[in-house]
Amino acid sequence: MTRDQLSAVHHALLPALISNVFVSCSFAIMMWPSVDHGFLLAWVGSNAVINVTRLTLASYWWKTGRSEREPARILVGYTLGAFLSGFCWAVGLIGVAVAGQAFTIGTGLAFCGITAGAAIQSTAHRGVVLAFVGPHNLVLILLLATADPIESRIIALNLFLLAVMMIKASTKTEQQFKHAARLKYEATHLAASLQAANDVATQAVHRLEYVATHDHLTGLANRVAYQRAFDQFLARSASGEGDLTVMLIDLDRFKEINDTLGHAEGDAALMEVARRLKDLLGPDDLIARLGGDEFAALIFRPTMAAEDEAIAERIVRRLGEPFLLSDRAWQTGASVGFARYPTDGVTVKDLQGCADLALYRAKSEGRATWRAFGDDMRRGAVIRQLIGRDLIEAVDGGGIEVWFQPQVESGTGEVCGLEALLRWNHPELGWLSPPDVVRAAAATRQSERLTRAVVQGVCRMAQKLAQLGRPGIVVSLNVSPDEFGTYRVADMIARELTAHGVAPTAIAIEITEEAVYSTERGGADLAALRRMGVRIIVDDFGVAYSSIGSLRTINFDGIKIDKSFIQNLGDVQKDRRLTGAIFAFAQSLGVDVVAEGVETRAQADILVGLGCPILQGYHFARPMPQAQTLAWIMQNGLTASRPAAGMTVYHPPMRAIA
Repeated sequence: MTRDQLSAVHHALLPALISNVFVSCSFAIMMWPSVDHGFLLAWVGSNAVINVTRLTLASYWWKTGRSEREPARILVGYTLGAFLSGFCWAVGLIGVAVAGQAFTIGTGLAFCGITAGAAIQSTAHRGVVLAFVGPHNLVLILLLATADPIESRIIALNLFLLAVMMIKASTKTEQQFKHAARLKYEATHLAASLQAANDVATQAVHRLEYVATHDHLTGLANRVAYQRAFDQFLARSASGEGDLTVMLIDLDRFKEINDTLGHAEGDAALMEVARRLKDLLGPDDLIARLGGDEFAALIFRPTMAAEDEAIAERIVRRLGEPFLLSDRAWQTGASVGFARYPTDGVTVKDLQGCADLALYRAKSEGRATWRAFGDDMRRGAVIRQLIGRDLIEAVDGGGIEVWFQPQVESGTGEVCGLEALLRWNHPELGWLSPPDVVRAAAATRQSERLTRAVVQGVCRMAQKLAQLGRPGIVVSLNVSPDEFGTYRVADMIARELTAHGVAPTAIAIEITEEAVYSTERGGADLAALRRMGVRIIVDDFGVAYSSIGSLRTINFDGIKIDKSFIQNLGDVQKDRRLTGAIFAFAQSLGVDVVAEGVETRAQADILVGLGCPILQGYHFARPMPQAQTLAWIMQNGLTASRPAAGMTVYHPPMRAIA
């Protein structure tokens, strides 16, 4: 409040001082014929010096900031300056009174004018007004009150009343100024509060908008922002601004990191992946985390050409590079699938679906690669839709069959095991590839229903074998890694074993190492199955995810050498040495080894020579329905002496072979 008063007084000072000096000069000119010239000059000079000093000090105080730091003290200085100027005017009045000019019209006009000017100019602080007008008004009242004519005393009384009114008026104007200043401060404070509240609300809205559109872990766009940007990019591309490619990215071995090292390290891996993707893509591209280990990118270029292929290649290569987690180098790898507008689709749904099919193709063809969408994928999607549509009816109606391929002991030729393989002769599509059926079941969330049907077929075969006096033949079935975590595999198998009265030791589960790391439930289910007595066989050993180092963490009963090793045994010495090393490794662990894919007599002889205990392949028998399998076992059980001779091979319909 004091600062406002001081500011108002300061800004009114210059015009007030100019008026003061001008009126003093005018008054001196009027008094010049009647008053001593020396006195008038001294008085005008003194008044001018006082006013110049007031102005100089005011400027100094203002420029040095003292007015801001000490407003109350500086206001006292302004008041003192006004008093000195008023005292000078009082001295001038006494001087003209001595010369007999105190009651002239000129004197009255001069002093009334200077008084009125002071009252008008200084409305913010009454002290400045009263300090200036008080001295000369008091002198004038005293002069009039002591004069002889009664009229002078009446004028003195009127001047006194006028002074009282001036004091009241100055007090009121000061109060009005303070009230206005208070209202201004309150309004300013209210405006500042409202602005602050608005800023807080705006920041909150921005934060909420950020949270709603960004992934909290990686800082990338989330699914909401991705869908919004997708629509915008699509509209721009449709208007001819440029080319759009939709790219989906899936990490290949993230679950292994997450389940082995814990979620904290898994989060660190995701943040590193996000950082690498930001480095690879441009500022105009949108990168999003759709959930889990799924990422997406919207790539927009004035002309795409084949730049999307180069980007996909860089992503696969960069995300395949190892990074440190828990002081150890880890490697995830990534699969990428993408679709282009408008070649592959013109809507968000179409493009997303096509990119998803391309990603699926990349993952099914070995992962750590990229695929662009093609028409063959569209045809495959149609086929999968047909399979998914008819799968429930096929499972419930017996259309899903379980065939078996024998496994024989290399030394005796005796059948020691059977691998269960599903078969489906679709009414429209004919014999279907088992992987296609498994993928369709996963896509339509019917994996448990399908696997249960296979387990039931395995249990029925185990019952038949027990009835034939061959309970030692173990029947194995494959379980996809993707099934672990989607339902309780161990509980389902336990229920079927109990329902069919089959001992857990009569069956085995073939899994890839990926099943152990795919989810936390994967390891738990396998541990539960092994506690029951179900044998665990690691399939595809030597390829895909299986490795000697990582098998140390898995409790298993046997390994199955992939057929890719067997095919080149006769020609590639390296494969032969590696296969022999695998046999020695298995023997040191006390686990069984099955060599699958044995198709020739030469391969069988080499494997026997290397010490492989169990053989499986077309050289001995192709997959067969249950009845033919049992007949084959009985027939070859009577004649077998070596695995490469004396066996009858079953030849099913060619389209059933897979």
